[in-house]
Amino acid sequence: MTAIPENLTLLITIAIVALALIGLFFLVVTRLSLIYQANDANSDPDTAHIYWIYKSPFFIKLADRMFVVSSILLLQYSKLVSLVVKRLNPSLEGKRILQVSCAFGNVSEKIAESCARQDAAEFVLTDIMQSELDNAQRKLKRFGDLCTYSKQDATNLEFEDQSFDYVVAFFLPHELPFDKKVQHVKEAHRVLKPGGKVVFGEFHKPRLKVLEVLGRIYFKIFEPYATEMWDEFDITKVLEDEAAGSYRVEKDTFLFDNFQVLAAKRLT
Repeated sequence: MTAIPENLTLLITIAIVALALIGLFFLVVTRLSLIYQANDANSDPDTAHIYWIYKSPFFIKLADRMFVVSSILLLQYSKLVSLVVKRLNPSLEGKRILQVSCAFGNVSEKIAESCARQDAAEFVLTDIMQSELDNAQRKLKRFGDLCTYSKQDATNLEFEDQSFDYVVAFFLPHELPFDKKVQHVKEAHRVLKPGGKVVFGEFHKPRLKVLEVLGRIYFKIFEPYATEMWDEFDITKVLEDEAAGSYRVEKDTFLFDNFQVLAAKRLT
C-alpha cells in the first residue's frame, strides 16, 4: 500500500479541522442559539426564533459572504437569485417592490439593480432586526433613494392593504415556526395588489432519497423549523385559504427538486 505523503496528510488534516470549526460555528449561531434563547428569561419572545447569526453585526460580517451562502445552498444560490429576479416581470416601471426580511448574499442587490434599470418607484426592505437592515443598507448604498428600509415583523407588517406590486421572500419561511410561517404568507397576501405577484425562494422536498436523508440530518442539527417545508407547510395552500381561486401559481424546482422558486400572481 502506498503511503500518503506527509504534506498531503497535513492538508487533509487542516481541511477536516477547518470544516469542523465551520460546522461548530454554525451550530452555535443557529440551533444552540435557539435553545439558549428559549431558556433565557430575558429573551424577547418576538425574536427568540431568530438565530444569533442574524442579530449580531459581528456574526453577520462573518457569514454574509457569497462563498458561504453559495456553499450552504449547494452552489445553487446564483440560480435561485436569477429565477427570483426573472419572476419580477413583465415590468417594474413605476412599481413598488417589497422584500420581506433581508437575506445574505446579493439577492437584494440583484433586485435593486433590476428596479433601477426598469425605473421602479420604490424598493422597500423590511426586517425585524435592525442589524440586518443596517447590513442591507450598506450593501445597497449606491442605489440611493430608490431603496427604503423599515424595521418590521414579517408576520405583522405595518403597510396598508394592497400596497405593493411585488412581494419577495428569500429563504425566510423555513426559519419560522409553523404558525409564523402561515402568518407571514397571509401578510404577504394582504399587502399585495390585485395583479401583483408574490415570489418565494425556498427549500423543497427533494425527490432523490439521499438528498432527503442528508437534508433531514442537516435540518435536525441546524434548521429545526425547515422540515415543515417538506412535511406540513404548503405556501400555495395558505394563499388559497386566504383567497380561493385568486392566485395563478408557477413553480420552478431544481437540483432533484431540492430548491424551489414559487411565484403566485394575484388575480383579484
